[in-house]
Amino acid sequence: GVSNLTGIPGLGDCGQVLTPDDIMAGQRPKGPAVIFDDDHYYMATVLAELLRAEGIPVTIVTADDSIAGWSGYTVERSRALGRLLELGVAMVTGHNVLAFDAGTVALTCVYSGRRTELDATAFIPVTARTPNDSLYRELENKIAESYEGAPTSLKRIGDCEAPAIIAAAVYSGHRYARELDATIDRDNPLKHDRVFFEDGQGQCL
Repeated sequence: GVSNLTGIPGLGDCGQVLTPDDIMAGQRPKGPAVIFDDDHYYMATVLAELLRAEGIPVTIVTADDSIAGWSGYTVERSRALGRLLELGVAMVTGHNVLAFDAGTVALTCVYSGRRTELDATAFIPVTARTPNDSLYRELENKIAESYEGAPTSLKRIGDCEAPAIIAAAVYSGHRYARELDATIDRDNPLKHDRVFFEDGQGQCL
């Protein structure tokens, strides 16, 4: 995720570590759960609302200064957090997760480094996912073996490149179709895709 690019070191074979996919498939924590929101969009709040509505005690933890921070850009955040407050979901901001031992989640404050603990029998990380690119790698190797030095149009899109929401996968496929057989100047992108700064005279630098 955003705060733990190399993973959370204190996780492993330690009891109930459930993914969002596990929850959607029907698995449920057997007791209080901590949801770690390192995605900062809607997933953590959706899971918290689902579990709390079923009577499971839930705490959302994030290293960010707010829960579901990205949802502020999509005008969802205030309604989502209002619903969680109504349901009694506890929220902890500004804390990263150090470890989970099947009974306690160890946290550290991102500002002071002070360590605290939360009682929990289940830990649900909403973090980054590994791309499912095994087919791409297999094809890439076969092309390299059969056509050494030959150019290839093989390209990763969607969850093969970076797992994300359905809208991102749809955009990825649509963009690939629009760019198919087109000459794309990566060094001179369209104006609305450029990052630029203006000088004091209003000229782009």
